[in-house]
Amino acid sequence: MSYSLLATVFGQDLTMTGTYPALTYDLFFDALSNATSTVIISQVSGVHEGDYIALKANNEANILYYGQIITIDTDTTSGLMTLSINYIWNVLNSQILVTNRSGESYEAHINALINRYSTATSGVLRDITVASNTPYQVTSSNGAQATNFIDYLIRGFKLHNTVLSVDGIGQGQLNGKPFFWPKISIKQVTDTMNFNSDNWAFNNWTVTDSRLLRGYANELWLIDKDTSDMENPTIMAKYWLQNDGVVVNQLNNNVYQPTQVAIYLYDKTATDNPDNDSIGRANLGGNSYNHNIQFSVSLDNNFIRLDQIKLGLQSTIFYQGRQYKSVLTSYEISSDSAQVRLTFGNLRFGKNDLISDTSN
Repeated sequence: MSYSLLATVFGQDLTMTGTYPALTYDLFFDALSNATSTVIISQVSGVHEGDYIALKANNEANILYYGQIITIDTDTTSGLMTLSINYIWNVLNSQILVTNRSGESYEAHINALINRYSTATSGVLRDITVASNTPYQVTSSNGAQATNFIDYLIRGFKLHNTVLSVDGIGQGQLNGKPFFWPKISIKQVTDTMNFNSDNWAFNNWTVTDSRLLRGYANELWLIDKDTSDMENPTIMAKYWLQNDGVVVNQLNNNVYQPTQVAIYLYDKTATDNPDNDSIGRANLGGNSYNHNIQFSVSLDNNFIRLDQIKLGLQSTIFYQGRQYKSVLTSYEISSDSAQVRLTFGNLRFGKNDLISDTSN
């Protein structure tokens, strides 16, 4: 059977509105999008859009989900309220400035950006811990530019396997009144676990492998943008994407052939161009996200506990004779199911990030 959850709502001033049984719920944990979850509770007063919500299993202390209420749909006939909620990073759904930058801690870099660009640091983001330190380098190919903060965090997950997680609830007093805030950590996930399709605990497998579909470029040409002869372009460098996700500058047997070519027009007159290797990794490296694996696991099993299921979990998955190096990118927990639906993809981690007007 599914978990029985309790939903605790906090006002925007972080004071507690109340704790209510979650009559039904559908929770999405997604490192690659600002996914919306839903929770239905009995109709109550004092719950507003923009409030915060924490969900945990009945009789357990660990926070399962902490988010922000986006919309409320009240059905006065049934006496039910449907809360649409986004993960707590939704408070960062605004723009930041991106420039060239490097350092020894991507996690501290994110914390500095939060403190600079978000007013929530005096409220719901008041308690952030930098729990690891990952070297990083950001190159903005077109100079200073604006980007969405959540998109920037997603890029960080793809490159560094870093996540924002809620590890608990803090409590304080303001004018004699208690208030509560999420304890957040920024960290690189290093936990590992292997999965095998032969294990009875895992079922409903869906596997797609774009390496076999060949729907992406795996060869990149850097061409002088002033080239005038289309039959004989001035090629400055070439890069290839191997089937293990590594970008190289020499064609070898680890590159699927025939290749599919992409072209990067290089402006030799620009003064702030990234180096060729960074361009190669940025334009081909993202294409190494080339498999998607989904399967379900019962909440009642002897192999993996719910508290071990975390975004960024690094895994080797064995499926029908194939081996996939994977990362947990999303999972879903629903009151309609006694199973958790897991989604894995293969992400190529690296130090360098090239951001351009057309990059994702």
